Amino acid sequence: MSEARHRVRAVIVGAGPVGCLLAIELRRRNFDVEMHEKQSAEGAATIGTGRSFNLTLTHRGTSALDPGLRRRIYEVGQILRSRVVHHRDGSLTRQPYGVNGDHHLLSVPRASLQEILLEKALEAGATVHFGHACVAADAHRAEAVFVTTDGEVCRASGDILIGCDGANSALRHELSKSGARMQIHQEYIPHGHVELTMREETSRRLSPDGMHLWPRGDHFLQAQPNRDGSATTTLFMPVDNRGSELRFRSFACRGAVRQHFSREYPDVATALPRATEEGWDARPALLKVVRCAPYHYGRAVLVGDAAHTIVPFYGQGINCSFEDAEVLCGLLDRHLGFQGDRHAAIQDAVADFSRLRVGPGQAIADLSMANLEELSAHIDDELFHLRKGLERRLHQRYPRDFTQQYQLVAFTRTPYDEIVRRAKRDRRVLDLLCERFDPRTQGDEIIASYPEFARRLGMPVRQEPAMSSGRSGSPSRRGEL
Repeated sequence: MSEARHRVRAVIVGAGPVGCLLAIELRRRNFDVEMHEKQSAEGAATIGTGRSFNLTLTHRGTSALDPGLRRRIYEVGQILRSRVVHHRDGSLTRQPYGVNGDHHLLSVPRASLQEILLEKALEAGATVHFGHACVAADAHRAEAVFVTTDGEVCRASGDILIGCDGANSALRHELSKSGARMQIHQEYIPHGHVELTMREETSRRLSPDGMHLWPRGDHFLQAQPNRDGSATTTLFMPVDNRGSELRFRSFACRGAVRQHFSREYPDVATALPRATEEGWDARPALLKVVRCAPYHYGRAVLVGDAAHTIVPFYGQGINCSFEDAEVLCGLLDRHLGFQGDRHAAIQDAVADFSRLRVGPGQAIADLSMANLEELSAHIDDELFHLRKGLERRLHQRYPRDFTQQYQLVAFTRTPYDEIVRRAKRDRRVLDLLCERFDPRTQGDEIIASYPEFARRLGMPVRQEPAMSSGRSGSPSRRGEL
C-alpha cells in the first residue's frame, strides 16, 4: 500500500445505508472518513419508518458486504424464496424467484439496515456529524459547506468528496450549478405508496418465505413478512384520478376508501383495520426516476440514489447502490496503489466510476419501470405464467444457452446493461417460437427447438453466467477493477 493511501481523507455527504457502507469500506483501507448527515441523530435512526417498504437484498448486493456484516444483516432479515400472488378469486400462485436453493431475496426493514451499518461505521472509526445540511460544494477542492441545525456554517475538505445523500441530493444540485456538465433528468411517475397496518394474527398466517402480492391492474398491494411475525404492508397506486377509477386523491370520502379495499382485496381487507385512515389521511409518498451522467466532477462523485434514483419495482435500488460502493472502492484501490499523486489518482478513479456505472444505472432504471406493469397486471395473467414456466424449463434444459432475465439481475454480477442486451435477444427467439408453437399445448416442442432456432437466427451460444463471490471473486465486467 502506498504511503499516500494512509493520508487520504474522504468527506461523505449523507449517512444513510450507502454512505455508511462506504465509510466502513474506506476505513478498512485506512482512509480518514467523516460523514455529514442532514437529519438529526434521532431522525437518522428512524430512516425508513412510517411510509416505507422493506429493502430487498439479492446476491448482487450482499456480495459487496464482508462476511461478518453479511451475517449480521441476515440475522435481522427474512429470506423470501418466491412471490405469492393473491388472485381476485382468492386462489394463490407461487412463483419461485430462482432455480436453486441459493436463489432468494433478503427482506430487511430499512431502519434495521440503517442501524447496523451506522453502528459498524462508527465502530470502524468514521466520524458522523448529524444535523449538517449541504449548501455548497467545490469539486476541485473536494470541499463542502454545511449549515447546522443551530444555524452555524462549517466546512469540510478532503481528498475525495462523495455524495450519498439520496434522491434529492444537495451535492448533485451544487455540482450541477458549479460547472459540472451533468445531464440530469427527473421524472415523477403516476404511482405513489402508503404503508398500511396489517393485523398480527393475519400476518403470521402468511407464508413467511414469500413476497405477497395482490395485483389489480395498475395498482397492487404488497406484504413483506418480517422475522417478528409482522408484515410490512404497502399499497402502490396512481396518485391522481384516471377516468372513473378512484385513486389516492380521488376518494370522495372515508367510506370510499373502505369500499375500495373491500372490493379489490376481499381476502385481506378485514385484516387492514386502519386502511381507511391510512388511505385517506396519509399523503402518499411519491416515486420518481432521476437520471444523471456523468456521476463525477473534479474530485467529487455521486453514489447510489444521488447518482441514479430508480423506482422500487425490481427491488434493485439498494443492490445497485451497494455495487456502486464496491466498484468505487476497487477503483480507488487500483489508482491509489499505482499513482504517487493522490489527487490525480482520485480524479482518474471517479472518472472510471462514471464510465463503468452510468450504463448499468440507466439500464436498471428502465428495467424497474418496466417491472411495474408485471407486478400490477402480468403476474395475474395465465399467459404470463406459461411464459415464465417455459423460461424456467429452458434454463433447466440448456443452462449454458438460456438464463432468465431476473436470475441475471438478482443472482449474478453481470452488468445491468449487458443483461438488457442479452434478454432482448433471448426474448426475440422465444417470441418467434411462441408464434410457431402454442405455448399452452406445445411446450415440449418449444423447448426442444430453442437451441437450433437460436443458432439459425445468429444468436451466440453463451457460457452460463458465473456466480461471482463478490469480494473474493473477480468483477463481472472484464477490467472493471
